[in-house]
Parts: sequence; C-alpha cells; structure tokens
Amino acid sequence: MLSSKTTGWMLLMGLVAVIVVIIAITIGGPEGTAELVAWAAENQSTWQIVVPVNMIANLLLVIFTVGFISWAKSIDQSNSAITIGKYLALLALFVIWVGDLSQVAAFNTAADNTDAAHALVSLSREFTWIGISILLASFFVVGTTAYMKKSGTPALNGLLGLVGIVGSVGSFIPAEWSDLFWLLGFVIGMVLMAIIGVQKVRS
Repeated sequence: MLSSKTTGWMLLMGLVAVIVVIIAITIGGPEGTAELVAWAAENQSTWQIVVPVNMIANLLLVIFTVGFISWAKSIDQSNSAITIGKYLALLALFVIWVGDLSQVAAFNTAADNTDAAHALVSLSREFTWIGISILLASFFVVGTTAYMKKSGTPALNGLLGLVGIVGSVGSFIPAEWSDLFWLLGFVIGMVLMAIIGVQKVRS
C-alpha cells in the first residue's frame, strides 16, 4: 500500500486532469459530430496539439486511479464493496482510454473517410460517457462505504457518495440536459477527491 502522502498527491492529479481536459476542449473543435469531423479534416495542425494534451489528461487519470485504489484499500482492504469500487474505477479508466483512442483514430481518418470518422467520434463520445458514469459509480460505492465506516471525514465521504450516485444515475435520464449530471458529477467528484488528497498530504 502507498504512503498517505503519496496517495494524497495522486488523488490531487484527478483535479489536474480535469483542468487539462478543459484546456483541450478550449483549443479543440466544435461540439457537433459532423462539425468536429470537418474541423479535424481542415485543422490537422490544431488537433495534433489537442491529442497530446488529452493524452496527458489520461496519464494523470491513471495516476489518480492508482491513488484512488490505494485510498479505497486504506478504508477496508477486505470489504467486498470496496473491492467492487476498485474494479469499477479500473473499468472506468479502461473505457475512457478506449474513448479517447477512438477520437484519435477519428481525427486521423477525418480527411480520407468521413463516414468512418463520424462513427469513431460517436463511439468516442459513448465510451467517454459510459466511462465517466462508471467512475461516478465507483465514487458512490467507495464514498458511501467510507461514510458508513466513519473513515476520514464522514461529511466529505458522504458527499462523494451522493455526487457519485446522482451523477451516475442522472446521466441515464432521457433528457437533453442529462449530460450535465455526469459532467458536473465528474468535476465535483474530482474536487472532493482533491480535498481528500490534501488531507492525506497533510496527515
């Protein structure tokens, strides 16, 4: 198991990853699928910057996941709910990576095969949505378990669990604004994890 300070620094990387993603979105293309494919076909020099930035965010997410699993183990290594939460986090990481790699493939094919690029962009967005929803589910499982066991700061753990379940379940609501649930859940969840990380570093 990692030391408390190391785990804390790793948990902080989740919030850094969010900031890096925001930077990538800022310099990236438009929102619509067709518009994004057209943008990628015409702006190769720009998306070749966006892709490495996204990969940095993904590497930071790997570091965060290792820290998250270490934190979860420190709560109760033998608890079955904690075990489920750890595997959910690993699954989320894998799905998010697949989503981003699909986007890279879409950008690479945008100029030569727009149909394939459209399909890959759609696939990328589906995988990203599913991956973040799974990550939020892991926040719910681990956060709620930590709250019930009165580990660390119960209020933070309880809030993490609440954000996790609302973000994960809310993302499946059939409405145009349902994306706000997993998007805000992801950001708020990472902020809460960063606060827990700071506590770990200072302990």
